[in-house]
Amino acid sequence: MSAPRPKIVKHESASDEVAYWICPPRSNYRHATMQRPGALIHGSSFEALCGETVKAPWPTPNDRQPQSKLVTDRCDGCSEAVKERGARSRTWDF
Repeated sequence: MSAPRPKIVKHESASDEVAYWICPPRSNYRHATMQRPGALIHGSSFEALCGETVKAPWPTPNDRQPQSKLVTDRCDGCSEAVKERGARSRTWDF
């Protein structure tokens, strides 16, 4: 006779969604998107969670550090949208 399977409980506050925080070119703060950054075409426009249209950054050459690495400020509108969704946050640099 096999042992009973443990019951898996998923907390309502836990979300499987991930908000990716990226820094558009020449921006002083990050915007959030639910799209995986690899799915964004470099230089193309997309709608951030705040509703603003921003451009996807170009990749940084392998031998350099992304300039966006130093940018830590986040868009207030995107922050609210991420909070409302209960999504996890991940900072992404190209």
